[in-house]
Amino acid sequence: MGKLPHAMRAAAAKIPVAIVPKPKPNAASPSAPPPAPPPARRPANPAKPHRKPHKGSPKPPGARALAPAATDAALPAVQQGEGEGEERKPIRTPADLAAAIRAAADADIDAAVSLALEAPAAVPLPTYSLALLLRRLAVHRSVTAARDLLNKLHPVASPPDPPSPSTAPPGALLALADAVCRRGDPREISRLLPVLADHGVRADAHVYNALMKAHAGVSDAAGALAVLRRMERDGVQPDLVTYNTLVYTLARGGMVAKARAFLDTMAAQGLFPDVITYTSLMNGMCIKGDALGALKLLGEMEAKGCQPNERTYNTLLMGLCKNKKLDKAVEVYKSMVGAGMKMEAPAYATFVRALCRSGSVADAYEVFDYAIETKSFTEVTAYSELENSLKWLRKMKS
Repeated sequence: MGKLPHAMRAAAAKIPVAIVPKPKPNAASPSAPPPAPPPARRPANPAKPHRKPHKGSPKPPGARALAPAATDAALPAVQQGEGEGEERKPIRTPADLAAAIRAAADADIDAAVSLALEAPAAVPLPTYSLALLLRRLAVHRSVTAARDLLNKLHPVASPPDPPSPSTAPPGALLALADAVCRRGDPREISRLLPVLADHGVRADAHVYNALMKAHAGVSDAAGALAVLRRMERDGVQPDLVTYNTLVYTLARGGMVAKARAFLDTMAAQGLFPDVITYTSLMNGMCIKGDALGALKLLGEMEAKGCQPNERTYNTLLMGLCKNKKLDKAVEVYKSMVGAGMKMEAPAYATFVRALCRSGSVADAYEVFDYAIETKSFTEVTAYSELENSLKWLRKMKS
């Protein structure tokens, strides 16, 4: 197997061999089969929109008639000036107007105000939508901006003219008053009062109390007294919150005698001082340096049937320590332990510091244990304050 006979090898050697040149890559071989025809194009689907042709390419026949119809069907109904893909629903009812205002107010209060001003005359603005706009303007702008909107929607007649019947709804004005009072700016609250008066809404004690608290926040005792005089002039009866705020402001401002005099004024009006009134007065007396007078006021408070609370005892504890009445502070602390009261962090820090500076380190550790046991505050705070006091003691001994 594998070997040819001698005769067959001789015959094969006599056959001439033709040398065929290798075809070039671009040259078509005569013996090669013809190239396959390109695949036929699928007919265009008339349901699908035509693609936009390139510039300069010829348009197929019928494209000019079909393209506009397909484009109009694909694009949403968008008004001029709106964002791409956004559809603005026409405003036909108060519910439509309220929904549009609420959606716009979350992004742009000015756009929401424009919707309210440009609404059709046949579509009234709901009261809750006006309240929303006034609240947002009071928080993000000013009372002046809210007043401008009210003047455009509900113009108020001048004093010589008869009162205008187109006053703003009281519910919307009360929402404005609440937002301004929560903001706590004395100037803004002062500007609110004439706005309410223009629309026939009488400011109640809640509004005046908010104005007084705003003055108390900046320690303006004179401003708080001016609010009280304005209440009396406007015929608004002060309540317990009014006098508590006033006593607190006067006491912190050092006007303890004047603050204490209002206790008799309260009693004359049938308003009896509560624990907030007495605690505020004690705090002012301690700041003034009369910690023993504050301790005496505690006995007067209990004699009148007003029970002190944790804030009262913590106020006294800190005040006595700052006035270097450590022995009285220890008595107050023992009363707190007997009643199971929690300690506040400022009073604890002041008391522990006073004990360490007096050399009563063992007592300071007992106070530390009590604070941890009653879970008055975090253990980190308790450790930190005790460690700071011990560091100060070691530094003074070295």
